Amino acid sequence: MTFASRSFSRGDENRRSYVGLNDDDAALIKTLGFSAKRYPADAMIFSQGDSNDRIYIVESGWGCISHELPGGQRQILDFALIGDVVLPQSHGGGSLETFVAQTELSLLVAPTKTLTAAAMKSAHLFSFIVGSLVRNSAVIGQHLANVGRRNALERTAHLLLELTARLQRVGAVERNGFDCPLTQYDLADALGLTPIHINRMLRELRERKFLEFRQGHVRLLDFPGLAKFAGFEPEYTRS
Repeated sequence: MTFASRSFSRGDENRRSYVGLNDDDAALIKTLGFSAKRYPADAMIFSQGDSNDRIYIVESGWGCISHELPGGQRQILDFALIGDVVLPQSHGGGSLETFVAQTELSLLVAPTKTLTAAAMKSAHLFSFIVGSLVRNSAVIGQHLANVGRRNALERTAHLLLELTARLQRVGAVERNGFDCPLTQYDLADALGLTPIHINRMLRELRERKFLEFRQGHVRLLDFPGLAKFAGFEPEYTRS
């Protein structure tokens, strides 16, 4: 599999955000009660334990969804990317997750009851939202397989391939590479490894001429070879 290069100007951001929607549905989103909000990097959108009955659509930027553990540790569950829909998981009225802006983050935010309005006004829009939530579930399943069964090098490769596939879907991959704001600490918290171990895995992937991750940019050198090595099948990123 190869990734087609597509470039977008800033004026094309909405087209990337609403990939899969026609113009009428993209316009309808902003009439259903969604409000645009912009958060600086590291801002807290909601934290674990908060009461939250909102739904979020990512217009631009990167977000981080995690579960916070006693003692200050965290397990990163997923990264919220352009076009993703975030619906907080809750129990007993409190969120089970924390959602933080990884970079400057633009979101559309609305009460969860908006889902009912979306279903009534546009089956296509409702399908877009449900499809994104199904895709989120598939992604979490692969992340569980990463930390449970794949070895350190495979899980590192698999996550970076997944991010490539998800960003390619919204036109954010150019020349088989993409800008990536994740630190080695972020990757460690997502993959159940230490930052030192992540550093070794990235070096080994580079030495095997699979990929390079330098100065905030990931470049795929041998996608077919890396996908075969990591057992990566991208279909789950397209649900």
